[in-house]
Amino acid sequence: MKLRERMGLEGKLDFEEPDLPNVSSDAIQSVQLHEGEWHSEDAVKLWNYTLEGKALTAKERVEVDDANKVLTFNIIGGDLLEEFKTFKAIVKTIAKSDGRGSLVKWTLEYEKLHEGVANPNAYIDLEVKLTKDADAHLISNA
Repeated sequence: MKLRERMGLEGKLDFEEPDLPNVSSDAIQSVQLHEGEWHSEDAVKLWNYTLEGKALTAKERVEVDDANKVLTFNIIGGDLLEEFKTFKAIVKTIAKSDGRGSLVKWTLEYEKLHEGVANPNAYIDLEVKLTKDADAHLISNA
């Protein structure tokens, strides 16, 4: 089952992770399946992205909490692990009370390798940008 179906977003999203380079091409250059099948929880994906002008990679495995409509992107490889022992990007969809759409809440959980590592504020900005780009894409294709 596709992630959007599991998150209760079927018919509301017209793209999936492999399409993000088309939705936000200046931030995400590619998403490639590294292991498993695209829509399975055991899938490992390799992301090529740009942050603050630098080309970077991240390897992730997603956990799905169907009941709470939460996706947790666990970073298991790539540039982030040069500064962080663990790094998770958590996205929760929350249906609006009027039934017209959903809100998205992003949370970053991380453990720095040492105190000299800066907080990942640029990643917060990236998540906001991706959400805004996805919103604009959805509106323009409604």
